[in-house]
Order: sequence, then structure tokens, then C-alpha cells
Amino acid sequence: RDVVPDIRAICMEELGTWMKTYTASFLTDSYLKYIGWTLYDKQQEVRLQCVKALQGLYGHRDTAAHMELFTRRFKTRMVSMVFDKEFSVAVEVVKLLTLML
Repeated sequence: RDVVPDIRAICMEELGTWMKTYTASFLTDSYLKYIGWTLYDKQQEVRLQCVKALQGLYGHRDTAAHMELFTRRFKTRMVSMVFDKEFSVAVEVVKLLTLML
């Protein structure tokens, strides 16, 4: 695990971009788990980038359809993030959950 939150945030942003661009290669459970794990990160900017990456994925029906296992596994965490201590993260999570609905 990297000790610099900025690096983790950048990695999550880029991973989300790669998943949208190269769906066949990167939109798999072996890569999605990294976004799921960092939803628990202590730094708000990392959590925020994860949520934004997920918004990009759930915003398209084609990619959202491939994320059933991820959704089942991390749905509870995403719902609990509505009460995140950082307002910006909580707002983006509400937007994410709306997309998922």
C-alpha cells in the first residue's frame, strides 16, 4: 500500500479511465477490487476519486451490466458512504447511488 494519498487518488482516477476506455481488458473483478478496497481509504481525496471513477462506470449501461459481483460485494459500503464525514464525498456518493438506481 502506498503511503502518499495523492498517488492512490491518481491511480484510482486513471484506473477508472482505463476501465471505461479498455473495458474488455480492465473491467474485470481483478481490477475492480482495487477500487472497492480504496472506498475504505482514510483520505477523503482517495475515496472521492474512487466514487468518481465508479460514477463513470455506472453512468453507462454497458459497463454497469458487467459489475454485478462488484455491486453485490461493495453495495453496503457505498450506501454507508452517504454519511461520510467529508461532505464532498457524501454528495458524490448520492450521485453514484442515483446512477446505480
